[in-house]
Amino acid sequence: MNKNNVNIVSEDCIKQIEKIIDKNFIKIDEPMPKHTSFKVGGNADVYIIAQNKEKLVEVLKIAKEYNLPITIVGNGTNLLVKDNG
Repeated sequence: MNKNNVNIVSEDCIKQIEKIIDKNFIKIDEPMPKHTSFKVGGNADVYIIAQNKEKLVEVLKIAKEYNLPITIVGNGTNLLVKDNG
């Protein structure tokens, strides 16, 4: 969640993403230390694992439609995440 403890991703947006990505690969308020080599940082509002390039492109289109900030993590090595996500 963001620093004001308010999720910036609407339920409608999540429903759109769930049409593309299996629910098992969508994590809400996900602790980022689980995904970085330094094991630090706050939570991501939404953490999505796209199974392929086509699904990633579709999710990015939805994020753009909802004007959401995106960070592509990759393997999470050498990545520092702020404590507020």
